[in-house]
Amino acid sequence: MKKTIAILAVAASLFATACNKSEILDPTDQRYIYMSYPESGNPVFNFSFVSTIKETVEIAVPIKFAGRPLTEDLAYAVKVFPGNKDTTLKEGEEYELPELIFHKEDFCDTIFVTVHKTARMETGTYNLKFSLESNDNFHATQTGFLEAELRVTAQISQPSWWNQNVIDFYLGGYSDKKFRLFSQNIFVGDYGELDDSEKQYYALKFKYWLEDQTPPVEDEDGTLMKVAIQG
Repeated sequence: MKKTIAILAVAASLFATACNKSEILDPTDQRYIYMSYPESGNPVFNFSFVSTIKETVEIAVPIKFAGRPLTEDLAYAVKVFPGNKDTTLKEGEEYELPELIFHKEDFCDTIFVTVHKTARMETGTYNLKFSLESNDNFHATQTGFLEAELRVTAQISQPSWWNQNVIDFYLGGYSDKKFRLFSQNIFVGDYGELDDSEKQYYALKFKYWLEDQTPPVEDEDGTLMKVAIQG
């Protein structure tokens, strides 16, 4: 397996913005550790290998603590929820947790969970659920901010936004191969939420990308891959 690492910067950047020292409680003799969700109150972190050519990624799960500032690196603890329902990713083969160290001189840190793509992800979604646990260094007591769930897939299917309007005016007919190339090289996200000028921009960018490929890209039916937009 190709050991290429891709750090998911979206969660990390949102976390950095949210990590404001004005949010930290007044220092006490105790330290209280908790999750810092990029989306308020949402403990789920979704990732699809459709959006990358990488076979190994790191999913960023932001954490914080409140209390007395750290003067040295300190270990914290997590518990993985076992069982076929809560955790279906295979430890060692499909995911690895990092060394659990909260670094000194900051109230914010990140759990970078390493996830490896496997063949079964192309036909399903698999998850890893874990929670922060109290140890000698940190208290995990803030109910509702202790759990995280990673949902990982490499499954591909036509998204709802690839409708007749997108077919007629922007990206042309749908195929799994076209969607994968568009997601990996041009745009990741909900294309349907874009305004018309943004849709035009990314459709033209994809058109020019296809024109630059040697040999030309064939679609799944053997014809040259093309888009609907002109320009």
